[in-house]
Amino acid sequence: MATVDDKDWAILELLKSDSRMSNSEIARKLNVSEGTIRKRIEKLLQEGVIKRFTVVLRSEGVEGLVLIKTEPKKSMEIYNTLSKKFDEIFEFSGRFDLVIRAYCKTLDELNKLVDGVRSMDGVKSTDTLVRLH
Repeated sequence: MATVDDKDWAILELLKSDSRMSNSEIARKLNVSEGTIRKRIEKLLQEGVIKRFTVVLRSEGVEGLVLIKTEPKKSMEIYNTLSKKFDEIFEFSGRFDLVIRAYCKTLDELNKLVDGVRSMDGVKSTDTLVRLH
């Protein structure tokens, strides 16, 4: 299990706000050396605290949350399949078992995506929440 201290959290917060921020800039903001930042980020990557660096796009198109109810024995299989296709997938307890966040160009594209999820073996039902901008 990774140990994350206050300095690591400060680095993570800065990277969350701007993943392109240089090690030198982070070091300047936190009043430590660039080498310290480089080593800490490397450690956070090796320990899996940081999975990857990514890009957040402008809000264009349609964003949807697809809530999925599964057959209990199929839940993990469905999760594994969906995690290969979607970056944001969450497990829940309660009415729904899984939730995926999907970004599509159009509402029609989102509907097709949901139809594909519904057709998966073990999916009992879905609900879709569309974010209004």
